Amino acid sequence: MVTPFRLVETSPGNFSLLLSEFSPASEVFAAAGLEGGGYTWGAIARHLIDAEDDERLGLDPEGSMFCAYGEDRAALEQLGARLAALFHDRAALGKLIEEIGPENFDD
Repeated sequence: MVTPFRLVETSPGNFSLLLSEFSPASEVFAAAGLEGGGYTWGAIARHLIDAEDDERLGLDPEGSMFCAYGEDRAALEQLGARLAALFHDRAALGKLIEEIGPENFDD
């Protein structure tokens, strides 16, 4: 399950993983001095994407929206599930933010 992220087929064979409502997870980012918008989730996704997925997935976040895209629906579903788990687990999200380091986020 990827909720609150949404996986949509934007055109035949092309998919996007989207998030535009950042609360309540944004509170975890705020505690670390980060905005918690699309760019912040983009940094989280970059950290989670392995080398194989890096070739299959693209990221195009905006301040008000997170977006990952590609033709590999399964890879986007897997990324969405990992991101959704973090969204719903504030302790794990906070730990990952510390691991990445707030200086490595684009706000």
